[in-house]
Amino acid sequence: MSLSGLPRPGAVQKILIWHQGALGDLLLAGPALLALSRHYPQARITALGHPERWALLAPTLSLEAVWDSGAAAWAPLFAPDSPLPAVLKERLARFQLALVFSPQPHPTLPARLAQAGVATVAWLPSWPPEGQEPVGAFLAARLARLGVRASKKPFRLIIGDDWEDGGPRLSGPGPFLAVAPGSGHDSKNWPLAHYYEVTRALAWEHGLRVVWLTGPAEEGLLPYLQGLTAAQDHLLWANLPLTAVAAALARCRLYLGGDSGLTHLAAAVGVPKVLALFGPTDPRVWAPQGEGVRVLRAPCPQAPCALAREITCPDRVCLQNLAPDLVLATASALLRHG
Repeated sequence: MSLSGLPRPGAVQKILIWHQGALGDLLLAGPALLALSRHYPQARITALGHPERWALLAPTLSLEAVWDSGAAAWAPLFAPDSPLPAVLKERLARFQLALVFSPQPHPTLPARLAQAGVATVAWLPSWPPEGQEPVGAFLAARLARLGVRASKKPFRLIIGDDWEDGGPRLSGPGPFLAVAPGSGHDSKNWPLAHYYEVTRALAWEHGLRVVWLTGPAEEGLLPYLQGLTAAQDHLLWANLPLTAVAAALARCRLYLGGDSGLTHLAAAVGVPKVLALFGPTDPRVWAPQGEGVRVLRAPCPQAPCALAREITCPDRVCLQNLAPDLVLATASALLRHG
């Protein structure tokens, strides 16, 4: 069903939230998810999506469970002509409300959830289909139509007590500068040589210890980064659990990165100063929110040029032309006034 009303709070004991989006998309939905949890204070929420990403929201939303949407058990929900297994019906019929986040309405999923026994199923678009409205404001407006009020305060994650157990801990002299040079698309990445130039200067001028953060998408950068970090006495953390990354970020004074999930995570855990570098994508829509967030845009007359989430520009020069001197000056000003 579409957005046409939600059950009253007293009628809902269990909520299922289906969100399979990337890390940044999930965190941009954070204010909406928090608003739903507060609108239904007595209800227990089960999340269905990417378990590692959803684990970041477990303490904040007091999640009852996190289920992997990639598991084969959910396949019958996408086969409209096949009978639903009894075990799947039993698993889903306990929910009085299910909310499905996706870019476009799914042709079968809401109806199949209803067939499984979920009393109310609502679809919410993951992001605005067009225009320049921030994702958080867009989702808040959609929820307002349902009588759910979202806070205008920046979304903040509660750090789990055991999150640091999943990886190395920041220790030794600080303060720390976290740097995440990668993203889900090469065209969104500032050149690595620029990152090196700026981080070296920031470490020298402001006494910062640099922590480089990489994931599977940056596997090709590791040989270069391993030599760089060893020579400069920087830290290199590769492929750590997201909860461990979040705990480390919460101890940093400054974060530098592009339009990526880790940039959203840095803002969500409350890094005092977050400097985000944007090129083909529109920061008016996709930038993290918060008083400590500063965005620098590529000096390209065509930027932003992405169509929704699709980057169609054949060239990869816009962020190359974002001068290291400007980034360094901006980061230094953030540190001086922080």
